[in-house]
Amino acid sequence: MTGSSTLRMLSLLFLAAIMAMPATAQDYKEAYNAGLVAAKAKNYAEALRQFSEAADGARAEGDADVQGSANKIIGQIEYSFGVRQTRAENYEEALVHFENGITRYPGNAKNFLGKALALKKLDRIEDAMTAFQKTIEVGNGNADRATARKAENAIREHFVFLASSALSRSSTGATRADADEALAQLAKVAEYVEVDADVLYYTAVAHQAKGESALAAAAADQALELHRGSRTDKAKIYFVKGEALMSSGDTAGARTAFQSAAVGTYRASAQHFLDLLGTN
Repeated sequence: MTGSSTLRMLSLLFLAAIMAMPATAQDYKEAYNAGLVAAKAKNYAEALRQFSEAADGARAEGDADVQGSANKIIGQIEYSFGVRQTRAENYEEALVHFENGITRYPGNAKNFLGKALALKKLDRIEDAMTAFQKTIEVGNGNADRATARKAENAIREHFVFLASSALSRSSTGATRADADEALAQLAKVAEYVEVDADVLYYTAVAHQAKGESALAAAAADQALELHRGSRTDKAKIYFVKGEALMSSGDTAGARTAFQSAAVGTYRASAQHFLDLLGTN
């Protein structure tokens, strides 16, 4: 074999060895930079590909900083893709994106929230509640209180909706069975998060529907303590309190409650009961 043939053979062997080698440090850093360029150009599919390559290459090289940074961006991109699929009502596809975002960067509470909302749309309620709880845990643990609060509100709204639906099922008023169903749904809120004024308001309405005036008035008082909205929004709580006190024979207390309820959409109804109660 001539010297030139030997050199040619060595060159080919070296080239083959290079091609067989895993991504080098320079390769994954270039992929990371390419991901930044793609993201700036709003080519998020390409950005996702580049950052995934960067993260995997960085992991192979033991570069935790680049791996963590790339995975964090992947989590953000996957969240945006998941939201897009959720808006298109492609909930299964949305779950794939949220799950990948969680796998890549479990510190992003938004992906847990997106997952929970998609699961709820798929009527996988128990799984959704678990995901909402995880959202709260991760959000509070990573200074993302806003996302944690959204999960808390979503839990409350779910059970309040079921309770209010039971209470409004009949145009002639809620039956005891309807009220019991509502109370059962409202009781579930406390299994996940703290109750709020809205939960306590519907608790009062349900007790009043059952003729349990003392319990209704007590729940209304608790709701008033927690309520942070406008006086107009607060009127509904005063109104159910007035009904409860009137039913229990506390005319003076009922009159005071109805006076506070006589605003906005409750003005006419509250005034009606004030007229019935008289001024004495």
